[in-house]
Amino acid sequence: MPEPGWYPDPGGRSGHYRFWDGQHWGLSTTPDLPGQPPSDGGPPSPRRSRGTRWILAATAAAVVLVLVAVGALVLRERSRPTAAPTARPSASAPAGGTTPPARGGPVRPSASPSAVPSGEAGPTASPTPGSSPSAGSGPCLFGSPYSRQDYPRDGRVHGGNLSFPLPRGWVYPGRQTDSFTWAYDVGEADVQVQQQWYSAYAVGAVSVADGFEDPETAAELMMTCTLASPLYRHVTSRTDLTSSETTVDGYRAWTLRSEVRADDDRTTFEGDTVQVTVVDLDSPEALAFFWGCAPIGDAGLTEQLDEVADRLRVG
Repeated sequence: MPEPGWYPDPGGRSGHYRFWDGQHWGLSTTPDLPGQPPSDGGPPSPRRSRGTRWILAATAAAVVLVLVAVGALVLRERSRPTAAPTARPSASAPAGGTTPPARGGPVRPSASPSAVPSGEAGPTASPTPGSSPSAGSGPCLFGSPYSRQDYPRDGRVHGGNLSFPLPRGWVYPGRQTDSFTWAYDVGEADVQVQQQWYSAYAVGAVSVADGFEDPETAAELMMTCTLASPLYRHVTSRTDLTSSETTVDGYRAWTLRSEVRADDDRTTFEGDTVQVTVVDLDSPEALAFFWGCAPIGDAGLTEQLDEVADRLRVG
């Protein structure tokens, strides 16, 4: 497991660093490493004294004399006749060539996060089961859904400083939390509607540094991540029903609701109605979100999704 520390941002922000705590990436990035001089330059260097300048000049003169003497010796040696060189046997390679390191094995970063040696890499976002992320996988894999804040036990599900009422008969914590690989501080509840199919609601946070820059952009990006997540297999279509500016407790928000159809052998439903509501809580680092789904054609669960979304609350 890579050591905790600051590493170049895996999200690709040039000149920015993100903290790795040993298990998860931090929510925000910084252009300046703690303990290092600011990027805009530190205080000016002290002026050298006249004595120091004389010492430097004398040292430089001595170096020049040494270089002249060495050059004369080299020229003298080159003038001597030399024997023809004999071939040196090369070291034989092992049979079968060089054995590469085990694929997928951990790569240990440098102890100094600000200088990762060539050929080594800092920690990468943890993959979800069945996926093969790479450095270019995008923000859908940069989150840490199980990194939780402390919230009251008040009959509501909390995350990202948003909350919704826990429906009767629903399971909390739910069974879909690890699917929200792009999010932080996720509170998720769900109910089983078929043997391998669930209706689920979640609240949490997304990082501005990961590309979730404003509510509208974040809602679209979250929907894209949803379609690529383990929540759905073999998505065949997405039909947007609503995409508009809204409010939650007086805060600016954006709501995107879509019908997601999939050729998924885990259910007999066509797919789900999925709602994403992203809320700007005036934080420069993160946005809050609500995510909910109900099977297409299930009027009762679709109505419940409407009711829960209407009862979202900040805090």
